[in-house]
Amino acid sequence: MNTTLNELKKGQSAKIIEFKNPETRLQSARFGIEVGQVIKCIAKLGTVVIQKNQQQIAIGKGLSKEILVKEV
Repeated sequence: MNTTLNELKKGQSAKIIEFKNPETRLQSARFGIEVGQVIKCIAKLGTVVIQKNQQQIAIGKGLSKEILVKEV
């Protein structure tokens, strides 16, 4: 099922499938987040903290609503 990164629950893993607009893609690329990557939601504190490989990244609420993911 497709959802936004913001809607993931702590502990869920998902694959990045799409960005809602080109600006979101550019902002995400600065964090090293691209389509096809598998991430894991490790915390939700207003921001969404994800783990990508061995790296933890905090993504703001607004940006996380613009990233579409598919649960894996």
